[in-house]
Amino acid sequence: MIRPISLGLGKIAGLAIASGLVLTQSYGNYGPKMSVAGAGQLPGGVLFFSSPPQLMDSATTFNAVSIPAAKYYFTISLPEQAGEPLDRVVFQQQPNPDPINFYPDQSFAFFGDRRHRGAQVALESVEWDKSTGKITVTFAQAISPGEIVTIGLKPWKNPDVPGVYQFRVFALPPGDNSQAMDLGVARFQFYRGGTW
Repeated sequence: MIRPISLGLGKIAGLAIASGLVLTQSYGNYGPKMSVAGAGQLPGGVLFFSSPPQLMDSATTFNAVSIPAAKYYFTISLPEQAGEPLDRVVFQQQPNPDPINFYPDQSFAFFGDRRHRGAQVALESVEWDKSTGKITVTFAQAISPGEIVTIGLKPWKNPDVPGVYQFRVFALPPGDNSQAMDLGVARFQFYRGGTW
């Protein structure tokens, strides 16, 4: 469905594009907010990505229900033109058929993707809020533009109920007041009698 843009917002968007400014929008616990600012910094010194990171892939090692040995991988590409390093990633579990529980202390990260693993990436912290289903992964050292990084999360087990499970993924540059970039939704399909 196409939603009309008000004349005021249309003028702002046109001016922003013509002058090289950036419109940013955030969602969930981070918004909604819309701002116009010079690339890389909002009014008040809030940092944001001038070229957004991309959620390249999401996959699980096992897609059968109830399997305790699974790991969930999320691969993110940070473009050379990002303008800011990647400091942390937030995974917001969506309303799923069966909430998934995690072992935060077993989370890990590495450069590259699952097929081309590079060096391990140290994590400063992994916080899991069981009540909201939100997991925040903070890197010990922010990831530089031009890198690809994969984050692995370890669930207690795969959900018991088959179906599609979704996580909305947000990327943030450094700073307590930085602007979250919505990277979209990672989807996992779990089957009864799926692969081990």
